[in-house]
Amino acid sequence: MDIGFNIIHRSNPDIFKERIGIIQFLKDLNEGKRFPPDFAVYGLDSLLYYAEDRERIAKYIRNILQDNANHLASGNYIIQIIIEGNIKVVESDERPRVVYKNEEIPLYPVIGRVKRLDLKHFHAPLNLQS
Repeated sequence: MDIGFNIIHRSNPDIFKERIGIIQFLKDLNEGKRFPPDFAVYGLDSLLYYAEDRERIAKYIRNILQDNANHLASGNYIIQIIIEGNIKVVESDERPRVVYKNEEIPLYPVIGRVKRLDLKHFHAPLNLQS
C-alpha cells in the first residue's frame, strides 16, 4: 500500500492490524496525536449514512483532514479507509461512491479525487487538495 489514504473494501485480506474508528481518528488528529506508521480507519461510510446533514459532515471531515495535512504528511502514514458497503464507480474512477444500506454515498466531498489502483482499491494523497 502507498503512503496516503487507501480506500479499500472490508473484504480485502491485507487490512492492517492497528484499527481505529473514524470519530477517534478525527479527534486524535485534531489533538495532534501521533499514529502508527500504518493503520486502518473504520466507519466513514456509516458515519456519512447516519449523519443528519451529510454535506455538512463531509465538509467538516474534509476540513479536519486538510487542516492537519502537514501533520499527516510528516508522518508518512499509510492509512486504510475501510469501507463496509460496496464501492461503486458511476461517473469516473476518480469519484467512487459507496453503496451502504442501499444508498449511494459519494466519497468525493470527503477525500476529493482519487486514483483507482484496483477493482476495490482507491488512493488519495495525505495532502488533500482544496
